[in-house]
Amino acid sequence: MKYCKRLGAASAVCCCLFSVPAMADSHGASIAPSQTFQMRRLLQPTALERAAEEKGRIYIYDSMEFGDVDRAIDENFDRMQNMMFIRIRHLPPTGSGPVMVEDDDCD
Repeated sequence: MKYCKRLGAASAVCCCLFSVPAMADSHGASIAPSQTFQMRRLLQPTALERAAEEKGRIYIYDSMEFGDVDRAIDENFDRMQNMMFIRIRHLPPTGSGPVMVEDDDCD
C-alpha cells in the first residue's frame, strides 16, 4: 500500500514539473490564464499566499512583461525577496513587432 501511495505522489510531482516547461515556451501567444493568475498573485496576494511568503516561500513568475515586473517591484518592495522573475518579455517601444525575451539561461 505504501508503494502505491509513493508511486501516485511521484507521478503527481512529475506531471507538475514537466507540464510547466511545456507551457512556458509560448512567448508569442496572447495572455494565458496562467498570466492572469500570476498578475493577481503578484499584485493582490491572498492571506494564505502572504503567510507562505512570510515563512520564506519564493514564487517564480514566468514570462511576464517588463512593465508589470517593474510595477510589482515598485509597489511591493517589501515582498521582493519572495519573487523571482524568469523569461521577462520586453515589448518594443512602438508596441508592435517582435517581443524580446530576457533569458539568463539558468536552467
